[in-house]
Amino acid sequence: MTEKPPTTTPSNEELGRRLQDARRDLLRTLALTDGELSTLESHQAGPWAEDAATATVGVILSRLEGQQKHELDEIADALARLAGGAYGRCQACGVAISPARLWAMPTARHCVECQRKLEATNREGRANE
Repeated sequence: MTEKPPTTTPSNEELGRRLQDARRDLLRTLALTDGELSTLESHQAGPWAEDAATATVGVILSRLEGQQKHELDEIADALARLAGGAYGRCQACGVAISPARLWAMPTARHCVECQRKLEATNREGRANE
């Protein structure tokens, strides 16, 4: 999703296409990652340093796959909001999310102000742990 932002307000149809394109790209990436994981899983034990590197790569790929699956879930949810007519509205305060924010982050659930508040609350919660 590295296209230039439009000079006019993007339509829900355009944003839906961007979401579908992102979904397709992630699915392609996941397929490659699954193949790489299969290769790593079938790896025969070798020298200690080699095995440590293989284990590290496996952990990284597993984490990457989890992030990508989360992104797919976010895209699916955004597409459901789009189909249900709730897309582009902040889930916290109900105001319209700016077109620029939706173009930059089509899966956005919150307006910029509510997102800032949410992130500040999350930071405070982690600081208190």
